[in-house]
Amino acid sequence: MKNHNDTKKPMRRKYNLFFRYMGFSIASVTISFLVLYIIFLLFVSGNWNNDRMEILQSNAMVIAEKTASLMSNDVTEEDSYESALALADTLNTVSDTIEADVFICDAEGRLVLCRHMVDTQTHTLHAGECATHSGFVIPSSIMNKTSGNGYSTVASLPNPYSGAKQVVGGAQIIRSGMPSGYVYAVSTSYNILSPYSRNLTRMFVVAALISLIIMVLLSYLFAAQLVRPMEKMSRLTKQYSKGNFSERLEVKGAKEQQELAESLNDMATSLSVIEDSRKSFIANVSHELKTPMTTIGGFVDGILDGTIPPSEERRYLGIVSSEIKRLARLVVTMLTLSKIEAGEENLHYSTTDLNQLLFNALLSFESAVDEGGYVIEGFEDLPHIKVQADSELLFQVAYNLFDNAVKFTNKGGTIRVGMEEADGRALVSISNSGKGIPEEEIHRIFERFYKVDKSRSEHVKGVGLGLNLAQDIVELHGGDIYAESEPGGFTSFRFWIPIEKTTDPQE
Repeated sequence: MKNHNDTKKPMRRKYNLFFRYMGFSIASVTISFLVLYIIFLLFVSGNWNNDRMEILQSNAMVIAEKTASLMSNDVTEEDSYESALALADTLNTVSDTIEADVFICDAEGRLVLCRHMVDTQTHTLHAGECATHSGFVIPSSIMNKTSGNGYSTVASLPNPYSGAKQVVGGAQIIRSGMPSGYVYAVSTSYNILSPYSRNLTRMFVVAALISLIIMVLLSYLFAAQLVRPMEKMSRLTKQYSKGNFSERLEVKGAKEQQELAESLNDMATSLSVIEDSRKSFIANVSHELKTPMTTIGGFVDGILDGTIPPSEERRYLGIVSSEIKRLARLVVTMLTLSKIEAGEENLHYSTTDLNQLLFNALLSFESAVDEGGYVIEGFEDLPHIKVQADSELLFQVAYNLFDNAVKFTNKGGTIRVGMEEADGRALVSISNSGKGIPEEEIHRIFERFYKVDKSRSEHVKGVGLGLNLAQDIVELHGGDIYAESEPGGFTSFRFWIPIEKTTDPQE
């Protein structure tokens, strides 16, 4: 059950990312359309009310003028009835045209004529009060603001309008310069607007659904493109954590994805190199430690069990001593390298004479030089250059370079030493005659445990750490080291360090 749950967790994380992105996209589109719909509806509603007020007010003013004109003429009672009937017909026509309730009130605001007072069958006026507008009186707050120039507002009116919000447009009837009544046109803006609102809502819903479907499809494709490389990255990082660095990510997609893929590939390459170096280091150290220990153990056991006669004991003890010293040098070298890499090797600066330091280092190989018949050149012309450096570590550099020269100089060959000062630097070269280093291998000679042409140098004792240590020490001083070689000619190791103390490169 534990393993089953462990395999499900990454899937949940993957789906969480995918569905979160999808949910965010859907929510964004929905909210955007909703906000747009509300803003648009408010805008349309506001403009609609303004337009309605203007229409109602202008029609009320026209009817008010017509009413005043009819009232100004001296007419008989019969003509007055016909005028009222014609005016009622006008109210009916205008009411239908502008979709409003248009009526006439007296000076106190009581309704005196409206469309509902006409009998459509007999085409006559009803006597008495209008049944629809029974008891209706225009509120004084509206009537007091209504003039001959018209007035419009949105207000709540009593029955038959049930106190609902209405758009009201009105005008005062002026007869012989005196107010004689009012004409009002009333429209329920929300009822008139509602069909339009429904159509607008329907249009927005359809547009939102279409956009939402398109957005979901695009989001799905984009999210899949985003998640798929991340799935592969997750799978590869798990492989890398297990030490498998063979597979690489394909560099494609957006700029950020390409940069991430390149970084992951670079990391895998670096980890692969480090892992190979680690394996090689363990294998080489195991071999280099095992060889002298086997030799020491074999000779000591031979002396103890009498296999080696007493007359030969001194010679074999000398070999044992030599192997112990080699083993000690190996351990010291590895410790020094470890400290340098960890940043724990601090430089102890002192004034150091490079001429004397090189001479003392070469003295360590006096017997080997005599045995090989090597010719030493350059010391007679060597200048005395003093530098600020860690003399013990710098001695190790010279010792390792001379050790390398002694090992690979041909019998009776030459070891040449050179030194000069330039641009605030001390430049040292140690060269030797011999087979030389092949061009295809010279760039690898400073690698840890690397040995040139192993098949032709089996007789040469060495671990392959000396040049690597020399490089680390020189770089620790802020300098550089490199090699030049001619096959069958001279091989030269050259390094330089600042004469004056510089800032520690590690800092």
